[in-house]
Amino acid sequence: MSTISEADLIDCLQNKAVKKFSIRQTANGTYQIIVSLTWKEGELILETSRKAPREWASLDRLIRHIQEKYGKVPTISLTLHQQE
Repeated sequence: MSTISEADLIDCLQNKAVKKFSIRQTANGTYQIIVSLTWKEGELILETSRKAPREWASLDRLIRHIQEKYGKVPTISLTLHQQE
């Protein structure tokens, strides 16, 4: 999956270029931000400055981060990991 930096995500949000904003729970229980852009095909995962996927241990911390850093975002979809 392709990636997007936090600075680029903020820029895309300000320019209304984010088509879909999702939170996805991983198999190990952490949460990641996945976005789709209006001008690019496919999904992009938010990455850290070290080029690794950015993950949050709890959903409440992730929501607080979104509210503080990104301001107004499109409707957020949430995908929870299915235990087998």
